[in-house]
Formats: sequence, C-alpha cells, structure tokens
Amino acid sequence: MAGERILVIDDEEVICSLLKDTLTDAGYQVEAVTNASEGLEKILRGEPFDILITDIRMPKKDGMQVLKEAKERMPNMIVIIITGYPSIETIREASGYNAFDYITKPLDPDEVCDCIQRALESRKLSREFKIPEKPPRILIVDDMQSALFLSESVLGDEGYHAEIAQNGQEALERFKQKNFDIVITDLHMPVMDGIELLNNIKKQDIKTLVIVMTARPSIESAIEAFRHGAYDYITKPIDPDTIIHTIRRGYEKYHLEINTDKLLKRLQDLRQQMLDENAALIKERDVANTIIDAVPDIIVTTDEHANIRTINNAAVKLLGYKKEDLFGKSIDSIFDEKKNFFKGTDLEKMLKEGYVSNYPLTCVTNKGEKIRVAWSGAPFPDNEKKVKGVVGIGRK
Repeated sequence: MAGERILVIDDEEVICSLLKDTLTDAGYQVEAVTNASEGLEKILRGEPFDILITDIRMPKKDGMQVLKEAKERMPNMIVIIITGYPSIETIREASGYNAFDYITKPLDPDEVCDCIQRALESRKLSREFKIPEKPPRILIVDDMQSALFLSESVLGDEGYHAEIAQNGQEALERFKQKNFDIVITDLHMPVMDGIELLNNIKKQDIKTLVIVMTARPSIESAIEAFRHGAYDYITKPIDPDTIIHTIRRGYEKYHLEINTDKLLKRLQDLRQQMLDENAALIKERDVANTIIDAVPDIIVTTDEHANIRTINNAAVKLLGYKKEDLFGKSIDSIFDEKKNFFKGTDLEKMLKEGYVSNYPLTCVTNKGEKIRVAWSGAPFPDNEKKVKGVVGIGRK
C-alpha cells in the first residue's frame, strides 16, 4: 500500500466517518468533507488527491458537477460515485465523465476497498501501456502536389512530421530502411498503385495503419481497400479535420493492438512459468512419494479435517486396502479406537508438545483383523500456525 490520498465528499456525516475510518485502517490517507463546494475547492487548488469518492445528491452542487469539474482539473484522478438513488441516467452520465465505478448505498466497506484496489490496478496497467508522447511516424505516398500540402500544411500545423514518397515502389524502399506507424497513400499512382502498396505493407507489418485517399472514389475501390486491410478510405480534396481525426483515432488503435500483444505475451509467459513451476512441484511430489513408499514403516498423513491424504505402500501391505480405497476417507477408517492423536483432545495435546511418540493404536485391516501398532506423529501448521494436517509413522 503506497498510502494514496483519497477525498470523500458526502453530505451525510455518518458516511464520511464510515469511509474515513475504513480507508484509513486500510492504509490510505483520507480527507472527508460534507460540503461539495469545499471538496471541489480542494481539488481546484491542486491538492494532490489520487482518488475521489463522491455522493451524487448533495445541496448546492451535486456529485456530477463535482465529477465533471474534477476531471477537467485532474483528468487522471480516479473517481468513484456513491448514491442512495441509483438510476440509468446517472450511471450513463457518470460513465460519460469517466467515473471508474458506481456504488449504491447502503455502503459495504469491503466493496469500497475492493473497488479502490481494482481502480489502482487498472491505473497501473494503463500507465504501463499508455500511448507514448512521441508522435507517430507517418509516410505520405502520392505523386501529386497534394502530398506536399498534406505534409507541410495539414500535419505540420498539428506538430506531426511526415516523409513523402512519390509512388508505391519508393514507399517500399523507405520501409526497408525504417518502420512507419501510419501510411497515407493515394489510390491511383504510376509504377505501383495504392492497393498493391497496401498488400506489400501488410505483408511486412500487418499492424501498420494504411489510410487510402483518392480523388476518384467508388464503392468498388472502397470495398477493395478495406478488404485488403486499409484502416480508412478518404476522398480528396482532403479535409484537414478529417485527416487529423483519422490519424489520432488510428494511432490509438495501433497502440491498443501493440499493447494487447504485449499483454498477451506477458500472460503466455506467466502461464508457461506456472506450468514449469507445477511440473517442478509434481516432480518433487513424485520424488517424495517414492521415498515415502520405500520406507518400511507405516506412513499416513491427514488434512485439517482428519481425512487421509497420503498412505504409503507399507500401510497398504499391512492393512490390505488399495490406496484409492482409503484416500479422502476419515482416519477412523483404519483404527479400532475412535480417540487418536490425529484429531480431538490428543491433537490439542500434541500441538502443545509439538509431537507424540510410541502412541499405541489398533489398526483394522480390510478383513477385520486387528493389529497393534505404536505411532509417532507431528502436526504441520501453515504460516498462521493453524493445523493443516498431521503426519503419523507407525511400527508394529
């Protein structure tokens, strides 16, 4: 827990107190106010809050106004809406202002803590995979003067830098030297037209965004362009707002695909790591079982419910059961006595002493024969000192 700063705004003092106490106990730094204007003033002053939790219905200024103004001032702030009067309209409005979640009253403190944790994890992932600040690498392919206009006037005014190629063949030569994020190509060109260039680009890098532009639009050429993987199809003369919007939207899509691939690769690596670790654990378990089965003494382990989890070959030979006949059964299945150190008061005594030795018990075979066996045993606790089971070693 990094001690993120949280601002709570709710006109009900009991809600403010509940959230402040709960979230402070959870390790957060919390401020709570019962006045929306006071809370918003803190945000507008630039106080560094990571998370805002605000009610919707409040006097003078409601939660939606707070949400809107807070997002304008601090767009990366996590906002969680709470309300006792949920409605589809407010849900949609909160979503429109990029609220992270919408929680209805009466509040469950655990739900609020869980929501905050999910929001922080989501923000961490978003920051890790955010679109870089550097502009996209753009190549304009056109044999006409419009390429120069598009590069210098339209894109240049927006801070973009674009290289120019006169035809498709020249564009492919550029691709051999460097990669481009976005290619804006004319459809009708000498040497190599836009569709052939589109096909060649997709063969080299399927994620490169290709925007086709043409002065001779047709349904057939549009369908063909999209069929071959074009991101968009724009008609000349070029409208500056249209091309800029298309580039921005396309670049977001480009990085979403790139980051999705990164995330999938990470998940695949984690999956492989889990498989490798499981394989190692299985190997260790097999080695342990081999050693247990080689021991001439009887070995039995139980879980926290006194059900049999392990039984070795010596026990099987003595009792006449198959392992699968006893696995998961109560430890009482193999003893004549109902009182034994695997459970109950004797187990409690063993916990105090740490182990037992030469504990006499009568084992019962699958044919009803009774065999006297001296047992030694010890519990195996978890990290919180709770008993997860008992291991017993018996000798005739």
